[in-house]
Parts: sequence; structure tokens; C-alpha cells
Amino acid sequence: GPFHARVIKSQYLMDVYLNGPDGSPTYITTFPVGLGEDDSTPVGKWVVTPGSKTFNPSWRNAHTGEYFAPDDPKNPVGKYWIALSGVDANTANKQSYGIHGTIDPDSIGKQRSMGCIRLRNEDVALVFKMLEGGESTVLVMP
Repeated sequence: GPFHARVIKSQYLMDVYLNGPDGSPTYITTFPVGLGEDDSTPVGKWVVTPGSKTFNPSWRNAHTGEYFAPDDPKNPVGKYWIALSGVDANTANKQSYGIHGTIDPDSIGKQRSMGCIRLRNEDVALVFKMLEGGESTVLVMP
């Protein structure tokens, strides 16, 4: 590793790849994703925030203030949270974005999150192991 990801918003897909010794990407696999309502998932380059990967996270809805404890079956982010930090002009001032699971598998392939990248729970479990804090990048493309 480290592994990296490229999200293609128009196709609702996340490609995972490794950089070869010459820096060229080597494709590994693709996962379907869900994205932010009203096209709210920002395009640009991100890095996995160091120390941010959390198994069984709590979550607070920024719009309503509603709190979901770890192990709460109604927790919309599921069992895995990977925080993202923006690293280019379009993402640098964005906060609270990440990659996570979902309790609504029908939201995959649709715009239903608050801007985050959603994966099926079995897929985010793999991505959680692949992406490394401070090293793995996530490029979100139109």
C-alpha cells in the first residue's frame, strides 16, 4: 500500500487502486457508492485524516442535533467511519466529510447522504482495511 480511491460521481462508483513503482495506478477493484443529496459531495482531492478511522462510531446529525450511540441500530453511518481532509482548493475548507457504511442499502447508487460517500457495509469493511490515515488519497470526480 497505501491504497487510494477514485470516486466517479456520475457513475456512483469507487475504484480502489495502488500506485506502482513508477507512480502509475494499478486497478484493484470497484465498489458502488451512495453520495450527497442535491449533488452535495464535493469534487476534489482528499486524504484520509490520520487517526480518523473509527469502528462502531457514534454520530450526531449536524442538521437536527440527534445523537446516535455506538451499536445503535438506527445509527445511519453504520459500523465504519473514515474521515477525509481536503487537500486542494475545492476541498481544503470542507469539514465533516467521510466514507462510511449505511443502514439504508437502497441508498447506494443514489444521492441520499449529507455529502459523505456511502458504501454497503460489507464493502466499507474492506475499504476500512485498505485506506491508511495520512497516506491514502480519495479523488472525487464529477
